[in-house]
Order: sequence, then structure tokens, then C-alpha cells
Amino acid sequence: MQRALTAIVVSGLLLVIAPAAATEASGGAALLRQQINDCMSKRMGADKTLSYNEAMRSCKARLQPAKDTLASNGPAPPAGKAR
Repeated sequence: MQRALTAIVVSGLLLVIAPAAATEASGGAALLRQQINDCMSKRMGADKTLSYNEAMRSCKARLQPAKDTLASNGPAPPAGKAR
């Protein structure tokens, strides 16, 4: 009986916690999508001849970090004294 009660309580907690974790994980993607939409609205509003695809490409390129920045995330050099 004790195991059944424990299983019910754990299952209930998982049902409550799982949706909160899922929204937290997709929050970054939703924020990026919103930033891209805002950028595209501004660009297409400023230039009426700009196509949707061109605005999407330029906004994605603008919002993504530079490749040099991504490459420099390696281990830091040793902090010893130079002789």
C-alpha cells in the first residue's frame, strides 16, 4: 500500500512539473522568434520593396552571434606567470 501511495504522489508531481519545464525550455526559441518578427516588421516597414525572404535572411544574420565569437568559447589559457 505504501508503494502505491508513493507512486501516485510521484506521478502527480511529474504531471505538475513537466509542463513547467517544457515552457521553460521553449522560452528561448519563442524569444528568438519574437525578435526576428520585430526586426522583420521594422525592415519591411522601412523598405516597401524588401521581400519577406530577404528580410528574414538579414534579420537572422543580424541576431545570430558571429562565428568568431562561437569559436572563442574554448578553454581559457593558463593563468601562470610568464617567465
